[in-house]
Amino acid sequence: MALTSPDLEALAETCLQSAKTIKAFLATHGNERLAFDTKALPSFPKSVGAPEGARNDLRNAARTLYDLVTGPQESLMEYSVTSLQWINSMRYICHFKVPDFVPETGEIDYLSLAKECGVNPSQLKQNLRFAMTNRIFREPTPTTVAHTIGSLSLKDGYPMQASVQWLTEDCAPMVAHQIDAIEKWGHGSQEPNQTAVNFAYGGDGGFYDFISADPIRERRFGTTIQQVSKQPASSYQHVQNGFDWNSLGNGTVIDVGGHVGYCAVAIAQAAPKLTVVVQERPEVVEMAQDPKTSVVPAGLEDRLSFQVHDFFQPQKTAADVYFFRKTLLNHTDKYSSNIIRALSPALKPGNRLVIMDFVQSDAAIEATTTERHFRAVDLQMLLYYNCRYRTLDEWKELVVGADSRFEFEKLCRPPGSGLPIFSFIVR
Repeated sequence: MALTSPDLEALAETCLQSAKTIKAFLATHGNERLAFDTKALPSFPKSVGAPEGARNDLRNAARTLYDLVTGPQESLMEYSVTSLQWINSMRYICHFKVPDFVPETGEIDYLSLAKECGVNPSQLKQNLRFAMTNRIFREPTPTTVAHTIGSLSLKDGYPMQASVQWLTEDCAPMVAHQIDAIEKWGHGSQEPNQTAVNFAYGGDGGFYDFISADPIRERRFGTTIQQVSKQPASSYQHVQNGFDWNSLGNGTVIDVGGHVGYCAVAIAQAAPKLTVVVQERPEVVEMAQDPKTSVVPAGLEDRLSFQVHDFFQPQKTAADVYFFRKTLLNHTDKYSSNIIRALSPALKPGNRLVIMDFVQSDAAIEATTTERHFRAVDLQMLLYYNCRYRTLDEWKELVVGADSRFEFEKLCRPPGSGLPIFSFIVR
């Protein structure tokens, strides 16, 4: 992307006009408040269209203004040290459960809080005072601490506690050892047990072996994934809207690696004539078929079933469509290719491979808040699995390289979905 010289006044005007649009939007939603006290909104209200566009414009313009007037050299130092100490302070706060000992209303003095947490008062004050510069906690007086809406969200059982602790306590050692892993196992390793996770924590298994070895860590990671899946962009309704399932008539769809059947249910409900089979590991199939944990609604049992299958092994069940949603995401090209190639024995002309997954843009990068988050999550994939987000051309190369009979068909991004659906047909 070509560099331009942003105009400070134009950026400020964007902030002003966007703020007016947002303020009008909030007025139509009961005058909900954007603030930092404990009675404020914990997150921005769900919005689409102009309000969401204004929100993105405001965030991007405000960040650009800040970076411009800070300057490149000061920014390099500031972001480096503050990002580092953000992780450090949040890890301290979550590890010692500081939010749990601060009253939801009112305040507590530092000495009493330190005693409750079992920590040193001086170190507690150091960590909290840095966090306060990010509006996590506040000081009603120089000797007392009270909650903000941000710190209140970190109490045990509240939405963000597990996710923030996962990222700052469990993932921080991975980040610290990413370069060590590369130097030990080589640049571009395709092996799932040669990652920053393996270097930081030891063990010869992959990421999920690491997760399952510690029930507390497993809960933190699981809660983080649940938080992501609850976002509108991750709704299973998008599965229904991204592909014409009814065009398959009374055909069969196999949801490969479909967990307990959330996507399969969405597909079966969208196309009343379809038969849907979910293939999974034995323990997942057992959970899916248990009445206590089943997600299959009454009336779908005759068209939706579960089957034990290792997707690295040759496919034995014929189907019109083999569907993968965020399954290949967690595997490097080497192993994703093997998974796709394992379908080959069952494939016939006209069969389809339908994938719902992240597709990375191959356009020049822009310094937007959305892009920054996307690229950060892309780097998380490197930490966990030695993976990356793929561009559409890389997806095409992966699939056709695994079986040359596949021909790219089309891509559809359902409105509001974070994941497009794209298909290949067997010729």
